[in-house]
Amino acid sequence: MSFGISRLFAARRHRRLGLVLAVLTTVALVLESIGSWQIFWENRYYLGLGLLTSWYLTVSAILIGLGGGIILAAARLYGPIGLRHISIAFIEIVRAIPDLMVIFWIYYGVPSLTGIQFGAMPAAILSLSIIASAYLAEDVRSGIMSVPAIQAESAHASGLTGLQTFLFIMLPQATRNMAPAMIATFVRIFKVTSIVFVVGVVDFFRAAIIINNIVNEPYAIYCLVAVVYFVSCFGLSQFVRQFGSDQKFSH
Repeated sequence: MSFGISRLFAARRHRRLGLVLAVLTTVALVLESIGSWQIFWENRYYLGLGLLTSWYLTVSAILIGLGGGIILAAARLYGPIGLRHISIAFIEIVRAIPDLMVIFWIYYGVPSLTGIQFGAMPAAILSLSIIASAYLAEDVRSGIMSVPAIQAESAHASGLTGLQTFLFIMLPQATRNMAPAMIATFVRIFKVTSIVFVVGVVDFFRAAIIINNIVNEPYAIYCLVAVVYFVSCFGLSQFVRQFGSDQKFSH
């Protein structure tokens, strides 16, 4: 039975890989037919720097947002009633409003209210971290709730506080269950980096826009942008699916 399931997942992976190769080959042939590879080669360092900036923003936001997400999840699950309401309100508001609005609030709203001015890069990292923390808080909460309640009851019976139970008993056990959702959030934040150019950050998308303004080859440039985002997000998504299937059949 397990052999048949393994063959099924292998066949699906091969079909997805074939689809990706077909898409990339088609795009490569189209770009070759319009003679656009030279544009990419001449601007490869600038585009590469923009892509590294996008990944730097993503990784920074996920690391900071994970800390914030754990605090929000702990407050929502184990905090006093007032703190629970604050945590819920923060999570729901950030998840409900457009991501671009969060970026505008941090870059334009905070300075006008407090006089504290952020540079473009710090504002982008802070904005993405806030967005990531709201989504990761729900990922952590879901992972915690997937752990049998008897674990928390046993920890309380042994004298651990709610915070100690969360940090040392529930959170370590929940990590495996919440990993796929966290990686999905990673994919989401990577895609959101494509809008931080509105505050002046030269990410991958902004680098492509600047190059297109110079060479005026929108079809070729934005085909490349789509391919890079597709390959990056598809690769992470496949990792999520593979991780999830491995965890499902390992129990």
